[in-house]
Amino acid sequence: MLVISRKEDESIIIESEQGEPIEIKVISVDNQVRIGISAPNGYKIWRNELFKTVELNRSAAELSSVSNLRNFVANSDKVNG
Repeated sequence: MLVISRKEDESIIIESEQGEPIEIKVISVDNQVRIGISAPNGYKIWRNELFKTVELNRSAAELSSVSNLRNFVANSDKVNG
C-alpha cells in the first residue's frame, strides 16, 4: 500500500496503461477528510464496507444459482427417468 500525505486541494493521479487516469483529490480536512474521485466511465467507485457487502451478495447469488440449477437438473432426471 502506498501512503501519501496530501493537503487540502492537492491530489494524486492513478494512471492505467490502458485508459484514462483516475484523480483522487483532498477536498477538505476537518474532523473528517473529504476526498473527491474523478474516474472515466466504466469504473465503479465503492466505499470499502459497501463493496464487501456487494461481493458477499454476488457470491451468495452465484452459489444459489448453481445450487438451484443442480436441483432442477436432478429433479428433471427423476421425472424423465
